[in-house]
Amino acid sequence: MPQSVQMSIGILLCLLFVFGCHTPLAVKQMQAKNPLAKNAPKTPGKIVDVWNSYAQTTSDGTVLRGMAGRVLFYDNQKGEETVKVDGDLTVYVFDSRETDPVHAKPFKIFQFKADTLQQHYSHQQPFGHSYNFFLPIDEIGGVEKPLNIIVRFDNTLDEMFVMAQPVNAILAGRRPESPTDPTIREFLDSRSLLAETNRNITTTHNVSAIQQVAYIAEAPNVESERPRVSTIPLNNDMTRRLHSLGSNL
Repeated sequence: MPQSVQMSIGILLCLLFVFGCHTPLAVKQMQAKNPLAKNAPKTPGKIVDVWNSYAQTTSDGTVLRGMAGRVLFYDNQKGEETVKVDGDLTVYVFDSRETDPVHAKPFKIFQFKADTLQQHYSHQQPFGHSYNFFLPIDEIGGVEKPLNIIVRFDNTLDEMFVMAQPVNAILAGRRPESPTDPTIREFLDSRSLLAETNRNITTTHNVSAIQQVAYIAEAPNVESERPRVSTIPLNNDMTRRLHSLGSNL
């Protein structure tokens, strides 16, 4: 066999041996490190995230309320194209009612490591590459709460991080009671008090009306106030007129 043929066969066997020893996962990792490979992770220049209140039932039947979100990574600041990424994603959840934003601390922190981030990956129109997450806050039944959510991504390709703009969201729940809002007991008591007040006002009004309609002044003493009888003398002309009037009746 010619020496050139032997060398070609040897090179071919070496190539088969090398690529035969790599698992599909290893091949994907090699492709991911190549920025020119199709759908390979890239360094994002901007993050856009959207969050909505959501409820989820756990395996033991507990219903948790939280925030469902979609996170998109763009290849540059202009946000022209979404890309896949490789790194750690951290979500900070703040209570937006905090009066001192400088010293405010998140009451929930969720971290999704690079080795599990791809479990949240999806590709669908019109979003393109995106990542979906659910942030459990507490059991369902709590009061409504305004939130402030900040996403940070630590990129493994260049060891740089990118921060998203804070997003305001509402965790759906019961209407919170303000200091001026009455409790149910107070509301019922106030209704009872109002009804009692109306009843008293109505009764007072009716009594007053009856007194006004049926009011009779104190009767005078008949004996002491008997009118006196007086005789008024009539002249002859008046006497003839009266006599004439009586005869015509």
